[in-house]
Amino acid sequence: MVVEAAGGLLTGSMALLSDSMHMLTDAAALGMSFFASRLAALKPDSSRTYGYRRAEVVAALGNAMLLWLLSGYMLREVYERFHNPVPVLSGPMLAVAVLGLLANLASAWILHGHSEDNINIRGAFLHVVSDLAGSVAAIIAGVIIYITGWYPADTIVSLLIIGLILFSSTRLLLEAFHILMEGAPKGLSLKALERELLAMDGVSGVHELHAWSLSSGYNALSAHLVVKDPAKQQAALRSACRVAQAFGLKHTVFQVEAEPLHNASCDICA
Repeated sequence: MVVEAAGGLLTGSMALLSDSMHMLTDAAALGMSFFASRLAALKPDSSRTYGYRRAEVVAALGNAMLLWLLSGYMLREVYERFHNPVPVLSGPMLAVAVLGLLANLASAWILHGHSEDNINIRGAFLHVVSDLAGSVAAIIAGVIIYITGWYPADTIVSLLIIGLILFSSTRLLLEAFHILMEGAPKGLSLKALERELLAMDGVSGVHELHAWSLSSGYNALSAHLVVKDPAKQQAALRSACRVAQAFGLKHTVFQVEAEPLHNASCDICA
């Protein structure tokens, strides 16, 4: 980050300055992700009965918002450059961009192995990947300027970097928002789950079926099962737990009823 910032100031490259600003948010994002991971590992207590798993989702949301703020700042700088072009020293610009590319390749390789299973790490990974793409774009701009002397290439590349940042951060923002809004876990079909529960021996009805995620990879479920024969209720409960586990649900709560009960939180029961 420091090398790219110094290189951007010395060469006049907006692409390098944009990339260095992005790397600054990378450092903040990685620190935020690390802190959230440590917090998520804490055990539940009397005030946080589910533990602190949601800290990772909050960190991912914070990372996405940080990327949006960065993009707004960079757009302002690009606007200024369009109206007041600045000469760029293409040779040093290329050298610094290559160093940035190597640093981002190393970071991306470290994070990639866990980025699919954890929204927090995916947020950090997206920071690094978009910054990696920014380094590639800066190299391309440096080559164009070196060969043709066309300085606007630097500004155009900056716009491409901003577009990439906004694209990746929007997806992360929507995913974090979905989890915080108690949305159904990604890839889970509630209709298919309901069919499996209804197919169990003795189960005549399923209602108040809710599924949500505490964090990426940790999904929960609650439901009411109508089992009229008391002799089949315990067997139905065990079967329901096995079905939920087959659907990747780690925390389940089932309420077994011989008939719908009056329950203020359940419209069907009431």
